[in-house]
Amino acid sequence: MLSALNGFSERPRIVIADEDPEIVQFVVQTLRKDGNAVFPAYDALSAVQLATALDRCDLLMSNTRVEGMPGIELIRELRARMPLLPIMYIANIGRTTAELEAQLPAGMPIIREPFTVEELRDAVRPFLSVRQ
Repeated sequence: MLSALNGFSERPRIVIADEDPEIVQFVVQTLRKDGNAVFPAYDALSAVQLATALDRCDLLMSNTRVEGMPGIELIRELRARMPLLPIMYIANIGRTTAELEAQLPAGMPIIREPFTVEELRDAVRPFLSVRQ
């Protein structure tokens, strides 16, 4: 893992966890163009492994469904392991309900699909501004 981070030591590090490859690629491509180190995770186990293996994770983005466990459970798992990890919830159109959002930790930022490049950049900027 460490050799994969060569050249990324000062860049913001983001893990994106989503089972939709189109969303993952959109986020990865957009945020990498901005100079971030972005790590895709298509299942919950990969998301946990990435977030905990990195010596620093500046943001985890997770949606409603992540292969292996519901997104809300992934968030709880990571909060238990890494209480200070910044997490943003990706609300899926048609799948996210008010009841589901009520289960999120208080104050958790939410970005709602579909989102544009600018909306994505605006949503992540507060988490990464210290490093950019």
